[in-house]
Amino acid sequence: MIKHIFLMLIVLLFNTVVKAQQLVPLDEDKYLDEITTNISSTDERIKLQNYLLLSEYWSQTDPVKSSRALNVVLQSTKKNVIPKGIIAYYQGIFYTNQGNKVEGKKYLEKAIKLLEKDPKNTAYLIKAIYYDAYIQIEKKGYDFFVKALTEKCIPLAEKSRNIELLTYSYTQLGITFMSVGQLETAEEYHTKAIQLLDKIPTDKTIHLIVYHNLVSNYCYKPDSQTAKKYLDKAKNLIQDYPNSQHYPNYFYQEGLYYTTKQNYDEALTSLRKGALLAQGKKQDKLLHMLYFRMYNVYLMQKDYEKARLQLEKILKENVLSKESVNRKITYTQLASVNEVLGDYKQAYDWLKKSSALNDSLQQEKLLEKMNEFEMLHQTSVKEQTINQLEQDKKANQLLVKNRNLRVMFLGIALCLALIIACLIYLNYKKQQKLNKQINISHQQKLLHIDNERKYEATQAILQGEEQERQRIAQDLHDSMGGMLANIRMSISSSQGKKSIYLLEKIDQSIAEMRRISRNLMPETLKNLGLEIALKELCESMSYKNFFIQFESFNLSDDIPFQTQLALYRITQEAISNVIKYAHASNVIVQISQNDNLLNLTIEDDGIGFNKDEVVLGLGLKNIENRGRLINGTVDIITAKGEGTTINVECYV
Repeated sequence: MIKHIFLMLIVLLFNTVVKAQQLVPLDEDKYLDEITTNISSTDERIKLQNYLLLSEYWSQTDPVKSSRALNVVLQSTKKNVIPKGIIAYYQGIFYTNQGNKVEGKKYLEKAIKLLEKDPKNTAYLIKAIYYDAYIQIEKKGYDFFVKALTEKCIPLAEKSRNIELLTYSYTQLGITFMSVGQLETAEEYHTKAIQLLDKIPTDKTIHLIVYHNLVSNYCYKPDSQTAKKYLDKAKNLIQDYPNSQHYPNYFYQEGLYYTTKQNYDEALTSLRKGALLAQGKKQDKLLHMLYFRMYNVYLMQKDYEKARLQLEKILKENVLSKESVNRKITYTQLASVNEVLGDYKQAYDWLKKSSALNDSLQQEKLLEKMNEFEMLHQTSVKEQTINQLEQDKKANQLLVKNRNLRVMFLGIALCLALIIACLIYLNYKKQQKLNKQINISHQQKLLHIDNERKYEATQAILQGEEQERQRIAQDLHDSMGGMLANIRMSISSSQGKKSIYLLEKIDQSIAEMRRISRNLMPETLKNLGLEIALKELCESMSYKNFFIQFESFNLSDDIPFQTQLALYRITQEAISNVIKYAHASNVIVQISQNDNLLNLTIEDDGIGFNKDEVVLGLGLKNIENRGRLINGTVDIITAKGEGTTINVECYV
């Protein structure tokens, strides 16, 4: 029974709860002082902006002050410093809070249209969409309001990273689901709002609103223990601001909590405190919410006489009961209370009023539907007329088009012969061009085959050359080396100056033979690997005024010998070319390995050459051919006066 009465009151008071939850700062005295100070500003934009804030502040409690502040802006000759969408938003808020939903909707829709094109003022757009959906709840239902929040307000708040309005949208969703008895869903959205509060560094009005909404939700579940937790949070936040317009709402939540605990005397005490504050601040709708809560407590106490008097007072003052739905529910409750009291005549009279109002509401909805159908019918008739006119226009256009087509066909017939002749001629030219391209392609294939054969021949030559080098080196070492060694031993056994001279000559011959043998097939490469062989090569080819710098990075020991030999020969050939042609003073030989990629660079500071003007000699061709033999790439970078760089890359 208690839960049923609670939920009835939520439905009755939902619109007022939403409207009451303005994001006015908790410290209202300071807020109003700041607005008053800013109104005196010489900056017209700041001045008018604060008049708009003042109009919004007074819109619920003092329509005269609110209207006066709004008119200052509307009558200002410099109002263009404020975007039109923002001004329309504040006009919509003013009319909405005065109960003029038609004017409020008109200005809010105007604000939405203008603010959608103004990305700098997304916060105003979110609030305009929210209020526009709110004032249409009675006609379009809660689902329309939920759709506006979930599909427009929340995405816009997330995109603009406005945490405060995102939190506000989630807690308003919670209230909406709470109003239709979906308390678990409502709790989910309130929880999302709570989680977002952690991202707001200082306590603000939004914190208090979320705490109040959670108190209501947990009281309706009922879960008084959790409700008390958030009630205490709200109290800690509001107690330092006794003049805040949010204080009456705190007492409303406190009264609701005590009602849930069935502590009815405490509940009435809290509600009366709230009513006194709301009356002083002219918060008429919040005051009547408190009256309804008192009525609910009287029902719980079974003090039906006070409950009836409370309802009659609410009906007499006619604040919330201006809304037809609220008035109908009030009539129904009066009928129920009078029935309990045994006053069946009064109960019957109130029930008749409720029924009549219900019929009136249904008639209004029926008239709205009929008007909608009438508008749809008129629109359909207009569309049919437009369609008929368009069909007549198309028919006339078709007649004109047919006449033009006859003339066109004659012209086309005359042009066809010329076009066919042109096509025959073009086909003839195209065939000639195609034959030429086929011939060129054939020649290119022959050239490619010839190049492949040359490449294969070069491979064979280079491989044969290496084999011959190895054979000659071996022969020199085995035969000539041994012979010279024997001759030296024979001569060294005799004495005399001539013998010493001959020994020197034979030593020189042995050294030269070893140099030639090493060049033909370096033993160091075979025995110690590429890095040592290249280092020895650079040292052996350096001489006075010609310095070769060798650098090696991360070379592994498992490089295939054919790859090592090719890179060694490329380096040898490149340095030989530098000595012969480059007139260089310095050469850098650098070899590095990154995983399975080898990179060899030979760079000199010589005179360089123009590749477009110079035909590559045998040395450079050998370098390129050796690079191809190891499936590598060779890149020669040079220009006159800028030296030459040879880059070789291959995979191992």
